[in-house]
Amino acid sequence: MSWDYIVIGAGSAGCVLANRLSADPSIKVLLLEAGGSDKRLNIWMPALAFKAMADRRTNWKFMSEPDPTRNNRQDMVPRGKGLGGSSSINAMFYVRGNRGDYDHWAQLGNRGWSYDEILPYFKKVEGNRDGVTDIYGKSGVVVVSQVRKPPKLAYVYLEAMKELGYPINPAYNAEPTDGAAIIHVTQHNGLRYSAARGYLDPIKGRPNLKIVTHATVRHLVFDGRRVSGVEFEVGGRVQIETCEGEVLLSASAINSPKLLMLSGIGPQEQLRRHGIEVLHHSPGVGRNLQEHASTQVKAYVNIKTANQEFNLLGKLKYGLQFLFDRSGYATYTYTGVGLVRTQPHLEYPDIQYHFGAFSANYTDEGIEMQKEAAINLQPNVNNSRSRGFMELRSSDPKDDPRIQLNLLSDPYDVQTLMAGGRIARAALNTRAFAPYVTGECKPGKDVQTDDEWIAYMRENASGSYHPCGTCKMGIDPDAVVSPDLKVIGIEGLRVIDSSIIPQVPSCNLNAISMAIGEKGADLVLNERKQVRAA
Repeated sequence: MSWDYIVIGAGSAGCVLANRLSADPSIKVLLLEAGGSDKRLNIWMPALAFKAMADRRTNWKFMSEPDPTRNNRQDMVPRGKGLGGSSSINAMFYVRGNRGDYDHWAQLGNRGWSYDEILPYFKKVEGNRDGVTDIYGKSGVVVVSQVRKPPKLAYVYLEAMKELGYPINPAYNAEPTDGAAIIHVTQHNGLRYSAARGYLDPIKGRPNLKIVTHATVRHLVFDGRRVSGVEFEVGGRVQIETCEGEVLLSASAINSPKLLMLSGIGPQEQLRRHGIEVLHHSPGVGRNLQEHASTQVKAYVNIKTANQEFNLLGKLKYGLQFLFDRSGYATYTYTGVGLVRTQPHLEYPDIQYHFGAFSANYTDEGIEMQKEAAINLQPNVNNSRSRGFMELRSSDPKDDPRIQLNLLSDPYDVQTLMAGGRIARAALNTRAFAPYVTGECKPGKDVQTDDEWIAYMRENASGSYHPCGTCKMGIDPDAVVSPDLKVIGIEGLRVIDSSIIPQVPSCNLNAISMAIGEKGADLVLNERKQVRAA
């Protein structure tokens, strides 16, 4: 059987594509996913997101190379593996970003990607039902809501930010985005609402859609310079499926460029080094890797925090609360968000805060809860300027690629993150937190000067699990895809996921990844109509 479209990857964007393209019963769609089912307790119960990230069945658990900008430390780079992709293992934050993010994309030559042009696609994703704000779409397929019954310290955080002059802004996903709020999440009645739940579950029975799980794509198949199919392995057998229309690559900012390079599309020197025949020299494949640099500012408190409840008694108590009214610690991780300008003259916020009424440490295996009662106010650089890259380790599809983050390689990121850290420290020392905070945990009283802050960050800063940009959209020589998401120099192939992002926006990436999927589906279907009408 030959398909009209083959979608590689059932993540935040791939689920959208499978849904929208197969809505036409005359279009035959094959969806290939390397992972398995998303019907797991550690996926649908929000507080178990850290467990899902620690599980190789649901997370690729890539490892970065030693980072020379951070004392050669290595990080786990999570990417979701299974239906829903990273939307099945993330912290569920729903953050759109601001007008400046997407207008900048358009200014770089990406026509059709300005804020006003991408906003309808966000609303197409959104199904807001709790009335916390009227800015969201109401009829979208992914439920967006405020976390249910957040802990008391989340409201203390809001008062602390207000004390510093930052407004409380429950409509932070519209203009202006500035301020602090209880976080909005992709949840419904306390359960995770992933892209798979919203886009795939209702349509799995469509006869023109086939979903194949545990299918690891090895490389693309070509007829000349046109993609004609996909070679993949499933159940120990290698097979090929052919495609009459287009192959749509939605395999993440790590696996999408990896598959391009395995298929002969990428920097020619690197491909030849691994014995891969060069089909198209595209120097930007794997470059432009971006992340939101973050660091931890933590304080000890005199009341129990969630990290201390990860024991048998706590699981029983909050499990019962979850069963009773689908709220409480079982339904969230971080509960506060903040978007602030570290300097008053800035046009848009340059820092995003995540507030958690718990304390955990980032390790090379992921997130690990600490024993002491503490809270965390984590600054993240919104529009980071540092650039890393990813490369093939070998020509073997089963080998993980080399990921070099270079997270603090640009002085702007260092200075911005330091300013964000100082504001976080000030927030934890406000009158609002005074009844609860007993002392600073990190960075500690010995960190005061610029040099001390920078040394602390090089030893403690990490990414925010938001890698993107490795198949950059644009019109410059390093662009991998054009603004219609077609791979430059190749026919019948598009990349539609977070890897196309030219500049990381001021947001967690799940929302924009689904919006990219919605816009990408429109681009594909509109071109199909034009071809048929011609």
